[in-house]
Amino acid sequence: MSESIQIQPNIHCEPCKECGARPVINQTRKGFVVTCPTNKKHYETAPGMVNIDEWNRFNQKSPVLTGTQYKSKAS
Repeated sequence: MSESIQIQPNIHCEPCKECGARPVINQTRKGFVVTCPTNKKHYETAPGMVNIDEWNRFNQKSPVLTGTQYKSKAS
């Protein structure tokens, strides 16, 4: 159970926030976890079904706050 399963390249996965590595799937006694391949302490999803959405939410970069700026006229 120590072998990691590589996630297919056509499945969108955010890279790890800490090191930038693509996640892998590991099997535990409680189920499957999506985890960082370089360091198990970076982030690991809850055991159960493969939950790539949870991984993506946690490792998503903050949106850039430079959007359209509204120019208001003084009345």
